[in-house]
Amino acid sequence: MRISVIGTGNMGGAIASALCESAEYEVAVYDKAIEKAEKLKEEHDGITVLPSIEDASGSDVIIIAVKPQVLPSLYLSLREIEAGLWISIAAGVPLSILEDHLGTDSIVRFMPNIAATARKAVTAIAAGSGISAENRDLAFSIASSFGSAYFIPENLFPAFIGISGSGIAYIFEVMHQIAMGGVRAGIPYPEALSIVRDTAISAAETLKLTGKNAIELETMVCSAAGTTIEGVKALHDGGLPSTLMDAVAKAAARSTELENEALR
Repeated sequence: MRISVIGTGNMGGAIASALCESAEYEVAVYDKAIEKAEKLKEEHDGITVLPSIEDASGSDVIIIAVKPQVLPSLYLSLREIEAGLWISIAAGVPLSILEDHLGTDSIVRFMPNIAATARKAVTAIAAGSGISAENRDLAFSIASSFGSAYFIPENLFPAFIGISGSGIAYIFEVMHQIAMGGVRAGIPYPEALSIVRDTAISAAETLKLTGKNAIELETMVCSAAGTTIEGVKALHDGGLPSTLMDAVAKAAARSTELENEALR
């Protein structure tokens, strides 16, 4: 199966790199900045470079991995290209716009977060009206090659961005601040951050393994009159719960604004 990736920036390059690890896919890439595509080829033997965007025609799958503001300049060229399935990761560009400009309804949208490089991205998938069951499965398989994937209605993409696409940045911020607390208590920052990182991984794996919800696990750690409940009280006194919820709401609202702008 031939998959062509248009755009080899951070996300496009990470996706192409993940896909070329599977013997199931023949991966080709195109980038206007040819040196970026060539560099990716040098790093991964399984990747070939397309000399022009038109050479992507005939691919089983074409992944559009360019920035949303670049996409309009490519519509005329992309419309002339044939593909079995189109996948767009352009944030803020809804399926209706893609279908109109590409002249096909065989399109899905991906919304991955930056962890694709670590093969741990969390990706939302929204399917267009013309997507067959076979192509739905194919889209899910592709997204799963660089992390976990969830089919959700397109109108919930802003919420997904709030909790994952943008939400991963909130987790980095929380990790940084906890590490700084460790620095305040005497642990050097690099070591404190490593401890916080591994603690975050241990929390996520425990949540996944036990199937318990987060509040159940939190209360298990909070002993009566112990250390953890004092820390949790400080989080609530400082407004962390409402601040995090507001961060999700603001990111989701901004995502909706961007999609509305694209529809004008």
